[in-house]
Amino acid sequence: MSTESSKVPSAPRLADIRSRWLSAATAGLHDDPGVAGAALVGSLGAGRADDWSDIDLLVVVDDAHLDDYAVPGRLPSGPGTLAAAFDARHNGPRGTRALGMHYIVDRLPLWVDWHIYPISRAGWAADSTVILDRQGFDRLPATFSELLSTGESEPPTPKRPIDHQMARLAMVPIAGKRIARRSPETARMIEFLGGPYAPDSSWQHHLATLRRLLDGFAALGLPDSVTAGHAYLDLVKETLD
Repeated sequence: MSTESSKVPSAPRLADIRSRWLSAATAGLHDDPGVAGAALVGSLGAGRADDWSDIDLLVVVDDAHLDDYAVPGRLPSGPGTLAAAFDARHNGPRGTRALGMHYIVDRLPLWVDWHIYPISRAGWAADSTVILDRQGFDRLPATFSELLSTGESEPPTPKRPIDHQMARLAMVPIAGKRIARRSPETARMIEFLGGPYAPDSSWQHHLATLRRLLDGFAALGLPDSVTAGHAYLDLVKETLD
């Protein structure tokens, strides 16, 4: 968040949804004997999250079961429904797995990045918050971001054009979050989602652009995700008005 405003408006409804979901998912991790350890990473793990922050979870499992856990149905969940899941292993080092998962909780979207690591390369990043450790893994000097970028990345899995469109639909709220934070990265994010690059536009114009993009994604046949996206943008508007 170093490039974003330090005066981030509060969004207690989002914080409550995230807290309830995370509490239930954490309980599920504790109940699963196959999980050797788990930690919060990203902004939540580092203690610099705000109400708009998403969830990043690191899960450590036996090497032989790495791929068993890298599927949506194997990972615990909280309240709400899973609307979409994306294989994101290319965002991590070789020998690890990752999933980006788009949930809908109380009619609002929640994004969770799951990072699944084998025991053979387990260790807690310097900026992580450990929530489960059955084996006493070492604390590492590197941050999680540094660990992600160390060495060769895992090759991406093939994706269809519709997969990219579904991912863009799920990421519209992420662009909305950047509007709420008055982030200078907002215009680039909107361009990535298919909108025009308009860095000098007002937040109202950015919101209107995201609404048009959402309506364009309606052809994907995911009405709940479109509705949740509009509800999220409504929340952004209410916060900034």
